[in-house]
Amino acid sequence: MPSFSYKANDSKGIAVAGSIEASDRVQAIRQLRSKQLTPLAIKAATVSKPTSGSIGQLIQAISSRARKSTTDDKKTFSGNERLGLTFIQRLRELHGSGLPIGNATRTLGQRITDPKLKQLANAIWRDLSEGLTLAEAMRRQKGCFSAAVTPVIAAGEATGNLQPVLIKVASYLEERAAIRQKMLTSLAYPGFICTVAIIVVVIFMTVLLPQIQTMLSRLGGEMTLSAKILIHGSQWLALYSPVLLLTMIAALFFIFRWRKTTKGRLLTDRWLLRLPLIGPIVLNGALYQSGSLIGTLLNSGIHTTEALELTEPTISNRDLRNRFHEARILVNEGVGVAQAFRKNAFMPDIPLDILSVGEDTGNLGHGMEEVTRGFRDQLNLRIGRMITLVSTGALFLAFALVSLVAMGIVTSIFQVSRSI
Repeated sequence: MPSFSYKANDSKGIAVAGSIEASDRVQAIRQLRSKQLTPLAIKAATVSKPTSGSIGQLIQAISSRARKSTTDDKKTFSGNERLGLTFIQRLRELHGSGLPIGNATRTLGQRITDPKLKQLANAIWRDLSEGLTLAEAMRRQKGCFSAAVTPVIAAGEATGNLQPVLIKVASYLEERAAIRQKMLTSLAYPGFICTVAIIVVVIFMTVLLPQIQTMLSRLGGEMTLSAKILIHGSQWLALYSPVLLLTMIAALFFIFRWRKTTKGRLLTDRWLLRLPLIGPIVLNGALYQSGSLIGTLLNSGIHTTEALELTEPTISNRDLRNRFHEARILVNEGVGVAQAFRKNAFMPDIPLDILSVGEDTGNLGHGMEEVTRGFRDQLNLRIGRMITLVSTGALFLAFALVSLVAMGIVTSIFQVSRSI
């Protein structure tokens, strides 16, 4: 009879592991439930698994095996993170009601009517039925789950705390989606106004202004100053716009090619952090993501050094990642997290003071969550300021363009009247 290895929670919520003989996975799940165990993961005995008792080595083995499986896998699903967020939200609800992860995923595939979400749930269910963990199955679905999500899911499975981890992951993704939606919504109106203003200027310069210029030349009148500015501006754009466009394309191409190199990516990421308006947003966004991930991992039972090691690859800014890497090395050597971050200027001083208190009281996870909330508030504040400045600038530009056109029309009409 086939043998299955399993991880489950007992009636007291304690994680246990072992093996069981059953004819199939369904029968194995039934036997575990009869023993008052809640299955977390069930694998066929032939599936290789890491032998080390370290949770960190277990998660790393899951990650490396999943990355290898996604190299040339026909089961990969091309989606987006919004779809992944919806899947996690529905999975959180079903798993929270008592359904095991496998049954919850299969129920999603059967009950959901959205075709893309159904396809995603069925793809994950097939991988789970083949013995993969939820984290491995989620990594296979390219584009649906970010690199900051799957390590947390793997940690939750390894420690038997998957339900609270799903809640935290869903909350983090919902906040990030809300911030992104807020930016898009706030910038939509000024963008529309600027587009309309540019269209009005183009119509005036290409249709009305040539007719006024022809009329004045016949009557012997002169063009007004505002009309001359528009005429010379249109002539200058017609003459130099191709050169400017080609120059911009060449510059962007060079920058993108340079960013693909190690040195270019490091320098451009460093410059990005120093920009007056965008830099603080990038910094607080990166600190919010990494802090949220570290706090979740620590509260899931992961050791500090392993939590830092899992977090490092999720930091996209190379300059910040290098600082984090140096800090992680110091932590491995026995230095405190707050002190290591302070030496490498990874975080501001006030959040580091909060982390120091968390380390002194033995509750670093709680301290990291407090710091993360501060970064989230700063991120929202910086985004609000950027939206206000961009909206004001866009509206001012639209007003200036429309005012110039209006002055050109009115003064040209007066000049035509005087010439007549």
